[in-house]
Amino acid sequence: MRDKMLIDIYIMEVLMNHSSFANRLYQKDIIDYLDREYNLRVSRNTLAGYVSELREHGYIAGERGIYCVRRFTNIEIKILINSIMYSKAIPGNDIKKIADKLNDMLEPQERSRLRNTYFINNANHTDNEKVCEIVEAIDKAIEKRKKIEITTCGYDIRGNLTEKGKRTVNPYYIVLEKSRYYLICFSGREDIEPRRIDRISEVKILDEKRLEINQIEKYKNQAFSIDKYMKESVYMYSGANERVTLKIKKDNIGDFIDWYGKEYSIVEMEDENVTVSIRANVNAVYFWALQYGRIAEVIRPAALRDMIREGLQEMLLKYEKKT
Repeated sequence: MRDKMLIDIYIMEVLMNHSSFANRLYQKDIIDYLDREYNLRVSRNTLAGYVSELREHGYIAGERGIYCVRRFTNIEIKILINSIMYSKAIPGNDIKKIADKLNDMLEPQERSRLRNTYFINNANHTDNEKVCEIVEAIDKAIEKRKKIEITTCGYDIRGNLTEKGKRTVNPYYIVLEKSRYYLICFSGREDIEPRRIDRISEVKILDEKRLEINQIEKYKNQAFSIDKYMKESVYMYSGANERVTLKIKKDNIGDFIDWYGKEYSIVEMEDENVTVSIRANVNAVYFWALQYGRIAEVIRPAALRDMIREGLQEMLLKYEKKT
C-alpha cells in the first residue's frame, strides 16, 4: 500500500501519464488507475477533495472529465527534444536520458510516435562524459566570481581523450555555439578567449577572486559586450577583431547573414555583387573565406588577403600531386 499522504502526487502522475485535453479522465478512471498502478484505494469523496484542490491551484482542468495542465505544449517539447538530439555538447548517454524525460512530459498519445525518432546513436556527440558536471562547476565559479583551474584534454591518434595540462583562468560566460559549449574567459593573454568545455576534463574552483573584465587592459576604456563578441567570433577562435571588407554574390547574401547576422554596412553595390564591411575575428574570417571562396572575396585587410592566398596555394600544391 502506498503512502496516503502522497495521494495528490499519485493523482498527478495518473493524469500526467494517461490524460490530455482530448482524452479526459473521470473519477472512476482515476480510482481504477490508483488501485491498479499504485495499489492505493480511495473513495470518491476523498478523490473529489483532492481534485478540487488541484483544480483550484491550476494543476488540472476540466469539469466533466479532467486532464493535467501541462507547462509545455507537445510541439514545444518536441522542439526541445530535437534541439538536443544532435547536440555535440552533451554525451550521447545523457542525451538519451534527457530525451526520455522530455518524452514522458508529452501527452500519452504523442509518446510512442516519437520514441523511434528522437535519438541517433552514432551522431557526433562528445566523448567527455563529465561535460554536465564541468558546466555546473564553471557556473558556480562564475556566480561566486572565483578563478578556476582547468585540466585540458584532447584526442590522441587513436581517438581517445587524454589530459594535456592545467591552466588557471578567469571565467565570465558559458555560451553555446555551433552545438558546443564554450567558456569565455581570460588566461592572462592579450584578450579574452573561448575554450571548448568538452576539452576540459577537470575543474577546480579556487579561493582567489577572478579578474573582472573591466580590469583587463583592453577593456578599461571600452565596455565588453558578449553579444558583440559572439557575432564577431563565428568560429570561436581567439585572436584580433578587425574591420573586414568582403565582396559577396548578391544571390548568396543569405549564406553570409547565416554566419554574421545583419549588422554589416554596404560599401558598394554592383549588378551581381555587393561589397560589405563588418567587424570580425580575422582568424574566423580566414576559415570562412576558405569555406565560401566560390561566393565571397576578402577585399581588406591586405594581410588577410595574403594569408588566404598563401593558404590556397598550399592547398593547391597538395591537390596537384598525383596519388
